Amino acid sequence: MEKLKKQLQSLFDISADEADIFLAEFRKKELKKNEIFIAEGEVCHVVGLIEKGLMVCAYNKDGEEIIDEFGFENGFITNYYSFLTHLPSQKEIRTLEPCVAHIITRESLEKLGSQHAFIQKMNRMMNEKLFLRAHDKIKSLLLESAQERYEKMIAQRPDLAQRIPQYMLASYLHVKPETISRIRKKISGNPLLT
Repeated sequence: MEKLKKQLQSLFDISADEADIFLAEFRKKELKKNEIFIAEGEVCHVVGLIEKGLMVCAYNKDGEEIIDEFGFENGFITNYYSFLTHLPSQKEIRTLEPCVAHIITRESLEKLGSQHAFIQKMNRMMNEKLFLRAHDKIKSLLLESAQERYEKMIAQRPDLAQRIPQYMLASYLHVKPETISRIRKKISGNPLLT
C-alpha cells in the first residue's frame, strides 16, 4: 500500500496525510485470474486501484473480444463512462493475472469529495488525464502506422509483450495477430522493442 500512496502523492501532488485520507476509504480485494471486476450490462459504481496484477477492459462484438484498455499496478481501473452516466457497462473488465485491488464506492468517493477540497482537485486532474489519454489513442489510431503504435506501446510499457497474449495486443492496436508477428520480426534487431 505504501507504493500506491507514493504514486498518488506523485500523480496528484498531494501530501502524505491527504493520500492517507483518500486511501482510508478503499477496501482491499483479491481477485483470481479471469475474475470479473465489472460485468458487461452492470452499472459501474466502483473505482479500483490496482496494487498487483493486470486487468483488461474489453467489448464483445458478435462474439469477438475488442480490447479497449489494460489496467496495471499503481493505476486506477473503472468503466468511467458507466460510472459517470449511471448506464449499464458496454464492456467487461476482468483480471488477466491474479490481482490485489483496492476498491472505493461511488458513495464513499462523493462523501470524501464533499469533505475535502483536495479530492475535487484529484478528480479534475484525473478527468484531464483521461481526456488526454483518449485523445492520444484516437490520434494514434488515425495517424500512426501499426508499427509506430506497437513501438510506442512497448516504449511506454516494456513488460506488456511478455504479460499479454499476442492476439490481445493485436486487438488493442486494432491489427491482426499476424501483423504483430511481422512487426516483431521486422524490429527483432532492437531488443528494447521485442
